[in-house]
Amino acid sequence: METASKKPGKLAKNLGLVGIGLCALCCALPIIGIVGGAGILATLALYAEKIAIVLLIISAASFAIWQYKKRQAPPACSVDCDCKPENTEAKSVAQLKTK
Repeated sequence: METASKKPGKLAKNLGLVGIGLCALCCALPIIGIVGGAGILATLALYAEKIAIVLLIISAASFAIWQYKKRQAPPACSVDCDCKPENTEAKSVAQLKTK
């Protein structure tokens, strides 16, 4: 009669194979992550590129509308221009004080 120490049982063999399989999976995970991650990033980039093109067109149109409205608006007065009555009065008072 053989003892259990001389011939490993079926359970030990299965546990050994499971251990080897888990070890191989653990070592392969970085490679799987890189390959899978690159695929996922490529898929996301495809959709993000389409969204970015749409947003670029919208922003260019918004900028063009802003430029058009800016050119159509009358020129703004500076702080001390003569077109505002309160500025002309302030200038005349300032000139009287300096004389």
